[in-house]
Amino acid sequence: MRDRLDEVDLHILRLLQKDGRITNADLAREVKLSPPSVLQRVRKLEELRIIRGYSTMLDQERLGFSITVFAQISLALHQEAPIERFRRAVLDIPEILECYHVSGEFDFLLKIVVEDMKAYEALVRNKLSHIKGLGKIQTCFVLATTKMSRELPLDRIDPLLQ
Repeated sequence: MRDRLDEVDLHILRLLQKDGRITNADLAREVKLSPPSVLQRVRKLEELRIIRGYSTMLDQERLGFSITVFAQISLALHQEAPIERFRRAVLDIPEILECYHVSGEFDFLLKIVVEDMKAYEALVRNKLSHIKGLGKIQTCFVLATTKMSRELPLDRIDPLLQ
């Protein structure tokens, strides 16, 4: 995909990462192209699935989710069926925001948000521990967040200028 991007595409992506609600007219003004030309480029980036969607960042604490947890999960068996069963099960747990299949001592790393410790206990007791094949859960509670970003370091990509 990288070889299909030029400097204008990268500029558009940088701007959209910072403000997904920027108007097409403002985007065009920033990249110094016509609005129809910019819209065509954005649609191309969406079709290539470089732009996978748009979302809004919410303040989790103001909404009552005061605890963020990283849970390291080990499965009892490391075979295809238990791995797929676990993957499917976490899709149905809304408190799990992210799930990564990882290498190392644990099999999965989960990012979880809950209202309080009682809610986390209930999540472990009533949802996580009911997943067949679960071996071990190790929990890390977030004390403070120093950096949280969804912006990729696009300055590291060298555009293929044509």
